[in-house]
Amino acid sequence: MAFLALLPLRALADRAVSHAPATAINQRVIAALPKWHGRSAEIVDHLDLTSPFGTQSQWTFVAALLPGSRANVFSEIVHSGPLAICFVHDLKPQCSYPAADKSTHPPWRENLFHFYAAKVVFAGANHTDPLLLVTTGGASGVNGNHPVYTHLFSYNRRINGFQAAFHNMTYSNNNQETRFVEHGPLRGDVVSAVPTVTAPYAYWISVYARNREGQYSDPVLRYRSATRYGDGNHLAVIDSEMPNILEHLDKWKPGDPLPIPHRLPSRCAHRLFLRGGEEWCPQ
Repeated sequence: MAFLALLPLRALADRAVSHAPATAINQRVIAALPKWHGRSAEIVDHLDLTSPFGTQSQWTFVAALLPGSRANVFSEIVHSGPLAICFVHDLKPQCSYPAADKSTHPPWRENLFHFYAAKVVFAGANHTDPLLLVTTGGASGVNGNHPVYTHLFSYNRRINGFQAAFHNMTYSNNNQETRFVEHGPLRGDVVSAVPTVTAPYAYWISVYARNREGQYSDPVLRYRSATRYGDGNHLAVIDSEMPNILEHLDKWKPGDPLPIPHRLPSRCAHRLFLRGGEEWCPQ
């Protein structure tokens, strides 16, 4: 599902930003979303954007589950509809959600059904250049595999609004990942690891950097990993590939200290080494 790109708003005169209470904002969101059999949407997350982004007027991120029911992959009825994502300007919600399909059961087309996280991340040093990172998920298959969506939004002061900067989809199985990097040589970039579909099974590693328009569009780097699927390495794929990633981008060379993994299992402390181009933690 493509999230709503907010329309430009008329620039506001400089003034102290007034804050509506969270309960009032949530009530406006619920009122703006469709009901189903008398049931209203359920708020699952509320995040103030005014302070971290220094917005000209009050902005709030709100996620809600729409009412409804659907059958999961095991034909069990799940009493929850799809996810709605809202950016609220003062008390005016601007929401993105799928349209109801009254001709079929369940009454909603397949879409986002899980909310995982929304947080402010920083592309610059010392908590500068903020972005909103939102992670959501779709329905699961028999093996538990499900799509995971990663979105980044930036604040445009000129239009006093938020706009989409990045979007991609991976799956939850097979050690896939999309990661926004907040520290180190790749700070502000996005790295993804997606399994290959041909043997020997490895991963496609892609690195995205923001362009002058503030968008993460085409990857600045894409290559087939040295890391193999199921090779016994305890590091996450992006961590095991970090020497390769940085070397491709001329930010690391053999003989330099190994990059510190973002996720370092306790068993791996002081035991990291390089093997076949892959940063490795032994069993």
